Amino acid sequence: MKRPVFLVCLAVFGLMAGQQLLNPILPPLAREFGFSEFALGAVWAVGGAGVVLASPFWGRRTARWGHRPVLLVSLFGAMASLVAFAFVAQLGLAKALAVPVLFAAVLLTRGVLFGLAWAATPVTAQSYIADVTDGPAERVRGMAVFGAAQGLALAAGPALGGLLSLTGNLLVPVYAAPVVLAGIAVAITFALPKPPKREAGPETVRVSPLDRRFRPFLILGFGLYLALAIVLMTIGFLVQDRLHLTGQDTGRVTSLVMLAGAGMIILVQVAAVPRLDWPPLRLVRVGAVVMTGGMLLVAAGSDGLLLGAGVGVLGAGMGFATPGFMSAPTLLATREEQGAVAGLMGAGSALAFMAGPLLGTGLYEIAPVVPYLAGAVLLAVLTAFAFTTTGEPAKEPVAP
Repeated sequence: MKRPVFLVCLAVFGLMAGQQLLNPILPPLAREFGFSEFALGAVWAVGGAGVVLASPFWGRRTARWGHRPVLLVSLFGAMASLVAFAFVAQLGLAKALAVPVLFAAVLLTRGVLFGLAWAATPVTAQSYIADVTDGPAERVRGMAVFGAAQGLALAAGPALGGLLSLTGNLLVPVYAAPVVLAGIAVAITFALPKPPKREAGPETVRVSPLDRRFRPFLILGFGLYLALAIVLMTIGFLVQDRLHLTGQDTGRVTSLVMLAGAGMIILVQVAAVPRLDWPPLRLVRVGAVVMTGGMLLVAAGSDGLLLGAGVGVLGAGMGFATPGFMSAPTLLATREEQGAVAGLMGAGSALAFMAGPLLGTGLYEIAPVVPYLAGAVLLAVLTAFAFTTTGEPAKEPVAP
């Protein structure tokens, strides 16, 4: 795989690792703030809404400004928003702000501002990979590296967050997250080369999400991300309630559970996907089946070991599916459409991470098992859809 692919995926890793540093400690932190489960879900959902709104914009800006400037804007913007969130969290734990004011400040910093900045990096990385890879096999491998960067961040972020929580202070991971982003931004500034020159073409090409070429994979990607979001955004509450843990212990155990899922994503995408050389649709079908089993295991898990195993199986399924539904649309698009397609895919995943927190936390307030049973039904429907759709890329990409 070409060296620039790894460099641009470093930005993806840095952004997601910084985000995942916070996720294991946000549920217990929210309860310290006096927020309900649904209130924290609203914060996550607003961040996802920012990504939905901004992803198409960043996809077009990538084609006009170039990949490197957009990545740097994203990383430094996300860093600034997390610094502001750390300050707000400090005030919240000190009880210096009334709960409504604190909620509005968290919504603005961790929700709106972070979501708008976050949106640019995945879109830009996908567009870059599409530009520097040719043919289905190389494109799938490139998207597998992208997915592995996400998986590695899902592993490294919670692991580092759990390690930092050993200090006994929930805010240590909050302050560490922008430091991680700053380091990655500096590395990108000096190490990422300018993207290769492309043939002249229209600066902005719009692509409809209803386009028959892309629609099946946009649906599958959205649905699978939605199922994953339901788990990731509620697992901290589930760990605390089923295992009857304190806030500090919840952060550590949640980190280990999320580490199991992230580790399986990495293992599958690094060790299995490149060797199997399966076409995109087969990857999605296998992934959907495996994820269904994982969701049922989470629903039934009564201790930390079973919860970790269930999230691990979910991660394995996502490890298969992600390179499939991410690479397929790029193989069906022309070169001029790549930025717009990346924007659509980014918006679809962000929409899932907007709806997932609201759906998951809302169902969790009914009963802790309800979100996971609903997720299992969703995954079963997606599995059936994957096996009935025929939208498969041709053996060679559309000519630029």
